[in-house]
Amino acid sequence: MSDHPGGALPRGWVELPLSECADRITKGTTPTSLGLEYQESGIPFVKIENLSNGHIASDTISAHIDAASHEVLARSQLHAGDLLFSIAGTIGRVALVQDHDVPANTNQALAIIRVTDELMDGRYLLYALSTGSTQIKALDASRGGAMSNISLADVAAIEIRIPPRTEQHLIVGEIEKQFTRLDAAAGALERAKANLKRCRSSATEAAFASCSAAPIRYLGDLGDIVGGLTKGQKRKPGTQTRSVPYLRVANVQRGHLDLDNIKLIDATEEEIRGLQLLTGDVLLNEGGDRDKLGRGWIWEDQIAECIHQNHVYRVRLNPLLATPKFVSHYANHFGQKYFFEEGKQTTNLASINMTKVRALPIPLPRVEEQERLVADLEDHLSLIDNLESSVNANRHRAARLRQAILQKAFEGKLVPQDPNDEPASLLLERIRAASGHVPARRASRKREAMVDSRE
Repeated sequence: MSDHPGGALPRGWVELPLSECADRITKGTTPTSLGLEYQESGIPFVKIENLSNGHIASDTISAHIDAASHEVLARSQLHAGDLLFSIAGTIGRVALVQDHDVPANTNQALAIIRVTDELMDGRYLLYALSTGSTQIKALDASRGGAMSNISLADVAAIEIRIPPRTEQHLIVGEIEKQFTRLDAAAGALERAKANLKRCRSSATEAAFASCSAAPIRYLGDLGDIVGGLTKGQKRKPGTQTRSVPYLRVANVQRGHLDLDNIKLIDATEEEIRGLQLLTGDVLLNEGGDRDKLGRGWIWEDQIAECIHQNHVYRVRLNPLLATPKFVSHYANHFGQKYFFEEGKQTTNLASINMTKVRALPIPLPRVEEQERLVADLEDHLSLIDNLESSVNANRHRAARLRQAILQKAFEGKLVPQDPNDEPASLLLERIRAASGHVPARRASRKREAMVDSRE
C-alpha cells in the first residue's frame, strides 16, 4: 500500500511497509472456535469495543478465560508493547498494550503487531498507525465499497514513516503534550454539553409548572390515535398496491424528525387515504429500545403522501382542545417516565399498547395558555440550541485539531529536526546486518514470513 498522505519524506526518515517494521503480525483466536468457553472472571479477553483512545479500557472488559485456555490460545496472547489494530467491524482502531494489561488474549478481529524495538518506539508506532487508517480508507475506495474487514496482508502493507530514534521520542512527547491540552478542552466541552442538557430539562419543567393547576385530561380524549401499517403483511392475491414513503421508529426522534433516510412500503389506496399524515399530526413511537417508547414530534407535511408504520402512533388532535407542540413537548419530557413505567419489555424490544398511550395524563390549560407557554419555552430552547451548536462546532474543531497534529507529526513539522541525529536508514542497516538481513529484498521476504498466514 503506497501513496502515504504525509507528502515528501523528511530528511533522515525512511518509509517502510509495516511488515518490515515489525517482528510479528498475527491475530487472535476466538475461544469457542477451539471448543473453549468464556468465563465471568479470570484472564481478560480483549475485543474491539475495549479499545479506547489508544489504550485498553480494562473496566469495559466483560469476557474472560481461564489459565488453561490462555495457554492453549498461545497465538492470541498479548505482551506488553504489542500494538492492536482492528481489522473487522470498526476498522483502524488502535491501542498499545501496557504492562498492567497482561496477561490477556484477543480474537481474530484484532491484528497483533510486535514492533522491532531497536527501530521504533512503541508509542510512536501507535500514533503512526492512527494515520494508517487513512491508507486503509484509500484501499476501501479502490475496492469500491464499504469494507467490513481487511486482511493481515493489508495491515502489513501500511506504510510507516520512521524518523531518527531521538526524533521519535520528541515527536511522541509533543503529540502527547498537545493531546493532553485537547483532552482537557474536550472534557470541558462535554461538561458544557451535559449542563445544556440539564438546562433544557429545567426550562421545560419551569414552563409547564405554570399549568400545574390545570385540569388533567387523557391523551385519548384530545383527538384520534391510530397505529400504522404493518410491514410485510400478507395480502389476498390480486390486491392492488403501490409504493409510498413511510415513517419508521428511526425517523421519529425526541423533539425532531430525521427524514434523511425515508423508505417505501406497499399499500392499498384505502390504506394510504386512512394513514396519510397531515400537518400537525403528533407522532409517538410504539416500540424499539425502552428509551424510544413515546418518543416523538410533529409532522409538518415535509413529504407528499407519506404514511406511518405500525410501530409509530399518529395522534390527530382536536384543535379546540390542544396544540401539537404543547402535547409533544409534554409527552417528550414528562411522558417519558410514564411510557418507561407502563411499557412492556421483552428480551430485545420494548413496546407500549394503544390503551396505555391513550391513558397518558396531560394537564390541559386553555389553548391560548398552551400557545403562550410553548412560545416562552421555545424562546429558551432556541438560546440553548444556539449554545449547543457552538459546543458541537468546537467539539468537531477539537477532533480536526487532533488529526492536524498527527499530520504535522508525520510530515516532520511538529518538532525541530537535528541534523546530527543518526538517520533512520543507517539504524535500519545496522539492525538488518545484526539480523542477517543485509539485502533489502531478502529482508522484505523474511518480514513477509512474519505475517501469520492463518486467516
